[in-house]
Amino acid sequence: MKKLSANNKILLSGNEAIGRGAIEAGISLATSYPGTPATEILEYLAEHASCKVEWAINEKVALETAIGASYAGKRALVSMKHVGLNVASDALVTCAYLGVYGGLVIVVADDPGAYSSQNEQDSRFYAQFAKIPCLEPADAQEAKDMVKMAFGLSEKFKLPVIVRSVTRISHTAMPVSIEEARQENPLKVTKDPASMIAVPSHILRLHKILNEKQPQIIKWGEKSGLNKILNKGKKKGIIASGLGADYAREYGREYSLLKISFYPFPEKIIRQFVKGQKEVWVLEEGEPYVEAIARSYSDKVKGKLSGDIAREGELGPDIFKKLRAAKSKAVLPKRPPVMCQGCPHRELYLALKAAEPAFTTGDIGCYTLGAAPPLSAIDTCLCMGAGLSQAAGISNQGVKKVAAVIGDSTFLHAGIPALISAVYNQANMLVLILDNSSVAMTGHQPTPLTGITARGRPGGKVSLEEICKACGVNSVEVIDPFKKEETAALIKEKINSPGVNVIISRRPCILAYRKLRRYNL
Repeated sequence: MKKLSANNKILLSGNEAIGRGAIEAGISLATSYPGTPATEILEYLAEHASCKVEWAINEKVALETAIGASYAGKRALVSMKHVGLNVASDALVTCAYLGVYGGLVIVVADDPGAYSSQNEQDSRFYAQFAKIPCLEPADAQEAKDMVKMAFGLSEKFKLPVIVRSVTRISHTAMPVSIEEARQENPLKVTKDPASMIAVPSHILRLHKILNEKQPQIIKWGEKSGLNKILNKGKKKGIIASGLGADYAREYGREYSLLKISFYPFPEKIIRQFVKGQKEVWVLEEGEPYVEAIARSYSDKVKGKLSGDIAREGELGPDIFKKLRAAKSKAVLPKRPPVMCQGCPHRELYLALKAAEPAFTTGDIGCYTLGAAPPLSAIDTCLCMGAGLSQAAGISNQGVKKVAAVIGDSTFLHAGIPALISAVYNQANMLVLILDNSSVAMTGHQPTPLTGITARGRPGGKVSLEEICKACGVNSVEVIDPFKKEETAALIKEKINSPGVNVIISRRPCILAYRKLRRYNL
């Protein structure tokens, strides 16, 4: 941890503050799968926390592991980016029925503007769908405080609690007050089959209990003061949540402000706020969740549903140019990411293109940049593991010379079931697994293939080749993409071979080389 100042404040990013809040809450387990903008939460905990800290193979496994710790009476934090919550949602929704024992907090970092993501989804709707509380901080200090608050709330209602961050909060730093860490919960393993086994004979009763908690959760939110009216008495108002509240306080001082930080909330606070206002703007990252409620109480509401604010992209201070009818100035040019110089994937793509595949499916990772000119080497990118499934679907329609490109970490995350399915259903496709010895896109985190844990210590190690063989593929070959002639020849051979054939392109990421040297890899 950075050195404490005399007033017990320290400069922390939002992600670091979230990690600090978890430490102060007395967590016993932190688990995650790397995903921007949430990655640094677990990295901070790996460096500063004394509890168990681990990278999971995917977000579903991370959440299920955290639920297990909760069943032992311990507090657990699981962190992920917004699309990771899609992967974990199977466990999330049913966990709300079954409940938790030790506090369980799920930190989800949304990515408005899709700076490093394949969509802009709003995780508040997952909280609404699962019928669980959601807290939304406006800065790093609130992020730390709300994480601590969320653990108490989780144990009070025996429910998982979501804390929603966004990119600008996760990656922006400010002085944050530091407090003493709470003691960890004592170990207390609970066995309660009637509440822990999700079978039809239990579910209707458990769903009724979950529904009965909803008014109690709303009442708790009212007493918490997290949703509050500031700067009262103005003729115009702003309803804002999260980062939008920061913009409102800095640039909209002539407006009354209703700050929303907790969901679900009683609609009467919105009804009270909009009454008599000549104009009400709603500022929220993501979808018009709050705005839809506000519009049912006033026809003076402006925002995304009214068309006054774009529904795509993130909010920013520029929004106040609209509020004041000011002319916008030129914006900075975009700087899209590019494939690094010396990247081994570049040579692999050149060899693949020379084999003239009919179609090449892609996946989620830094290798997705191979879709951009001048390589233009892949044709799809949907979600983690989808490339293999898509390739199988294309090949099974009679298309020949179909290739699927997937990274090593993505393959472990979601590619194995797709590979097994392709073998089982007799697809004809070439699978290229790009093994660069790290989760390179999110900062070179280790994987089970390296045998290094989140703390940089030796852990269990698995073999990519043996996994592929166990899936029943026709062949598995390992190549070094910098051996250009061998690589080109092998790809040309295997793309024309029947069945499911795997080529592992193995060369460490050039930017991760020094870190791997420290691990003797």
